[in-house]
Amino acid sequence: MPDTGMTATGSPAPGRRRGSPGWPLVLVLAAGLLGVGEVTGWPDDPSALLAGARPGVFVEVDGRAVEVPRPPPSTGRPMAPVPVTTSGSHAFLHVTEAGLPVGYDPCRPVTYVVRPDGAPQQGPALLADAVAIVSAATGLAFVATGATDEPPALDRPIIQEERYGEGWAPVLVTWSDEEQVPELAGLVAGVGGSAAVPGADGTGTWLAAGRLVLDAPDLAEILAGPGGYERARAVLVHELAHVVGLDHVADPAELMNPTTSARTDLGQGDLQGLALVGRAACQ
Repeated sequence: MPDTGMTATGSPAPGRRRGSPGWPLVLVLAAGLLGVGEVTGWPDDPSALLAGARPGVFVEVDGRAVEVPRPPPSTGRPMAPVPVTTSGSHAFLHVTEAGLPVGYDPCRPVTYVVRPDGAPQQGPALLADAVAIVSAATGLAFVATGATDEPPALDRPIIQEERYGEGWAPVLVTWSDEEQVPELAGLVAGVGGSAAVPGADGTGTWLAAGRLVLDAPDLAEILAGPGGYERARAVLVHELAHVVGLDHVADPAELMNPTTSARTDLGQGDLQGLALVGRAACQ
């Protein structure tokens, strides 16, 4: 299965551009294309890496040994799980040894920050609509925690104590262009993915520290065309589906197909896959 998300030791793959009629939907896949800071869990004492560290599970972030963040307290899911009522083509970026999808912890909100620089006028509305669609399809609660000055660099560290505190960095939503982010060159309108990280006790795997980098000029051009808002929103929904754990599928009836521009809403398989990733175990 091609990895179109940001793995613990890999990176997100470029997304796709949905344009006016006649524009193809193009995906460029390149394994390990982008660096995110190597992340590796160690269940044993990491004293060889970090002198005097107390026992725990550590990851390596930009050459530093950092303890895996413990999740904040939770009283249960803030939103009810979504029942699986549809069936169709879907695929997951990461699965457990038991074959279950790896997703965000559904008992904690998925926090996100926005770097608004360069966003088109309709950018905030597009993002709000896309978040609402993915939240409703997954049963995951998304919480915006404000603006950020974090640049749209694709080698984003997934723990940034000085900017966000000791936990996993929130999902970053940022607008950019191919001059700032060369991976957005050509018919690529966005990059989306999340890191697959270990639990604080060394067991289990969850998603964290996602990113969504959008090509502002491409999205502005799409918005100016026929049906532009719906097509642009489809780009954001597709990329957010990568952020929460969905992979591409070959079926042109699904929004997660990487080569069709006909669909602007979630297909039956998309809905099934999103409901399933929203049923990941709580930490």
